[in-house]
Amino acid sequence: MRRVLFASGILVLFVVVVVVAQPPIAPPLPPPVSPPVFPPIAPGEPALPAPPKPLPFAPVLGAAAAPVALAETPLSKFEPLSAYPPVTQFAVRASLMGSTWLAMMNQANGRFLYGYLPALRHPMSGDHDLKQAQAAVALAQAAKFSGDEKHAAVASQAVLALLASTKLDANDPTCRVPVQLSFVCNRVGFASLIALAIYELPNASDKLLDDAERLCTFLRTQCRIDGSVHYTDGPSDDPAKIDPSGVNEYPGAALHVLAMSNRVRPAEWKKDAVKKGVAHYHALFRAKPHPTLAVTLTPAATELYFQTKLTEAATAAFEMNDWLCAIQIGANDQRTPQWAGGFRAMADGRLTDAPPNASDTGRHVQSLACAYHLTRVTGDLTREAKYRPALGDAVQFLYGLQFLETNTRHFEDNFRAKMLLGAFYLTPTDGNLRIDATACAVTGLLRFLSSGAESR
Repeated sequence: MRRVLFASGILVLFVVVVVVAQPPIAPPLPPPVSPPVFPPIAPGEPALPAPPKPLPFAPVLGAAAAPVALAETPLSKFEPLSAYPPVTQFAVRASLMGSTWLAMMNQANGRFLYGYLPALRHPMSGDHDLKQAQAAVALAQAAKFSGDEKHAAVASQAVLALLASTKLDANDPTCRVPVQLSFVCNRVGFASLIALAIYELPNASDKLLDDAERLCTFLRTQCRIDGSVHYTDGPSDDPAKIDPSGVNEYPGAALHVLAMSNRVRPAEWKKDAVKKGVAHYHALFRAKPHPTLAVTLTPAATELYFQTKLTEAATAAFEMNDWLCAIQIGANDQRTPQWAGGFRAMADGRLTDAPPNASDTGRHVQSLACAYHLTRVTGDLTREAKYRPALGDAVQFLYGLQFLETNTRHFEDNFRAKMLLGAFYLTPTDGNLRIDATACAVTGLLRFLSSGAESR
């Protein structure tokens, strides 16, 4: 009996050892996750872009990883990014994410998906060539900043698509004219933005530079002897009656690109046109100040000063940006403290309490950054001390309008990666997306990062 019990014990022990020695059974695999179902796109609507590539930095808030900068690019100076002030870190990350989103929005035909309604998951209607051109300018600037060859290629493709909406003047082969009439898409504004996008491209080809020069020749035909820019089509038109708001928008853009053109291919007529134009519209601003006139004319005045050291150009830029600082919303503003850092809009000649939008704020940042750069050159310490905090507050407000990992967690992962991350939504109360909002924000942030204020 003892032998039987002993043999049974040995057998049980052997079985236990064998079982324990077996490898663990892998847990069952979870069921495959079905890809998200997006609503069908209406006929004629642009297709959704492909998912983005991973960003060159950790998108999680507080992550220490810094952007990966290519050698000898403006981005490379921000290595390590953690050594810079928080507002500069925000600006670098926001501009890179914004430009990545813009590149995703570019489609096979070279045009950008104009806008998107996240709540409906549907493209926005209302596409406009001026907004397309603003996106091309921003992506070209971002490609130059980061050295991203893909972004440069996409920006070049966008420029070519926009050039298809222009033609050579039948009476002057050295002049290129927009095809559409100005009541559809303002010709002066459109030509200015296309030429600016070409000048901002990294290593633009000679052929593209020739096209930019032809567009500047068209702008020359619109310049008048008193310095004004005729921004409507009929030579005998009164622009102030046909498009009253255009005076604040298009002449400044034309003068800016002529100043940029003079840097690339100098010509005395360009310098003369910009000099007269800045003087003319500075006088107009003094008589009837408007934020749009200030933000469009300041880059032209700043560039004119850098090329000529003309005191009147610096005076114009400083006066306009002093006024912009006065309409900035402060944290102690009892009316709308939640919009601190943004700027009050103007309607019918009066400042309003409308929510600041990303597009206008980006242009305000660009203007103040130009003026701040000017203070560093002229040694105006008083204005330098005024513009620096105004810039910092505006950049932080702008950063608060960007879709990030932290404020998109309620969206499905694939959808937010495709359509949301990096985009700037319109206002604090409007979460819809439009390419000009992100484009102007990126342009403003990039100008801030080259102004000198980024290191303080």
